[in-house]
Amino acid sequence: LRDLSSGKPVGLKFSVGGRSEFLSICKAMRDEGITPDFITVDGGEGGTGAAPLEFSNSMGMPGHDAWVFIHNALVGTGLRDRIRLFVSGKVITGFHMIRAMALGADACLSARGMMLALGCIQALRCNNDTCPTGITTQNPALFGGLDVPDKTQRVFRYHRATIKSFVDLLGAMGLAGPHEITPGQVFRRVDDMRVKTFAEAYDFLRPGQLLDGEGLSEGWRRDWDTA
Repeated sequence: LRDLSSGKPVGLKFSVGGRSEFLSICKAMRDEGITPDFITVDGGEGGTGAAPLEFSNSMGMPGHDAWVFIHNALVGTGLRDRIRLFVSGKVITGFHMIRAMALGADACLSARGMMLALGCIQALRCNNDTCPTGITTQNPALFGGLDVPDKTQRVFRYHRATIKSFVDLLGAMGLAGPHEITPGQVFRRVDDMRVKTFAEAYDFLRPGQLLDGEGLSEGWRRDWDTA
């Protein structure tokens, strides 16, 4: 694919289902010596109004857990430095980006935020050609109501303000850039009385730990053996 596209980056996008399935991909990447340039992981919270409701409500691992799992799997198999991790799934604010990067993301993608800025009212008619705002339809009577000069500026301003929020938060945290974000800098409430940092709430593997097997938890060992 890289050859056919004159060297453009090639990647995968998916929502995590079975953990052992992705670990099988990691084993194959090591065996073949072939890796994608990037992997985009969508959380189960993502989805489109065109999706069956049961799918968008129930399919796929939640984003936070999926992102840290994929990051750990790549670190544990010694592949992390060869693959960029992009994440999506209700990434809407500057803090959402901070949180995602604390869980291992290199960059964030946002569809929902851009759509809302464009004027989406979440009518869930994306696949029916009857979108009342004119965004997801080919019906001239409907898309004629989409004011392109006005909406493009709204999307631009939303993107600009979100990036500014992200940078402001980095400064408030005393960080020089996204590369300094760590799991120990973001807190998560785990019950009524306790909060934990991501570093405390999640197990982070060291480079190559899946390959040598030393100190692996029972869950990681089971999934690795299944793969």
